[in-house]
Amino acid sequence: MGRAALVLLFAALATGAAPWTEGPGPFRVRTLVDEIDAGGWLHDMAYGAGVFVVVGPFRILVSKDGVRWKKVHAPARMNAVEYTEVGFLAVGNAGTLMASKDGWDWKRYKVGQDLEWDLFGVAYGGGWYFVEANEGVILASRNLRDWVELLRDEDMTGMVYGNGRLVVGSLWKLHVVEPERR
Repeated sequence: MGRAALVLLFAALATGAAPWTEGPGPFRVRTLVDEIDAGGWLHDMAYGAGVFVVVGPFRILVSKDGVRWKKVHAPARMNAVEYTEVGFLAVGNAGTLMASKDGWDWKRYKVGQDLEWDLFGVAYGGGWYFVEANEGVILASRNLRDWVELLRDEDMTGMVYGNGRLVVGSLWKLHVVEPERR
């Protein structure tokens, strides 16, 4: 290791910051561990409104630059986050849905009556909020309070909203959900 690399490593260790390392081609890599206080497995991430948002157990991490992170408390283990036209939507266990326009300030919503739904996916489009719940259930709401069950497929692999339709993937098929044409 060269003298410059030793100085960089020493400076990083002294300040607690992880050093950059050479990556493939024109890239360099920095692995953050202690700096982010992840608290466990980080489940999903999104970018929008000029910030990165990462979700994990009982926390949402937010950063403008991807290096310095602010921890926001979440009331449950958070499993997924998406950036949509209404801002960030994050979902987690015990029916927890959180919404934020900017990634910094979050409002909590409850999906279901008790602790019946663990939520694993979220989407928005056409004025509808969609969540993927345990047992492969897709729920839909216009107001984040009243939910209807759209479909159930225990082999569900994910969902996305676009072009006026919700497309739900499964191991061997696709479900396409669209509003009735009147």
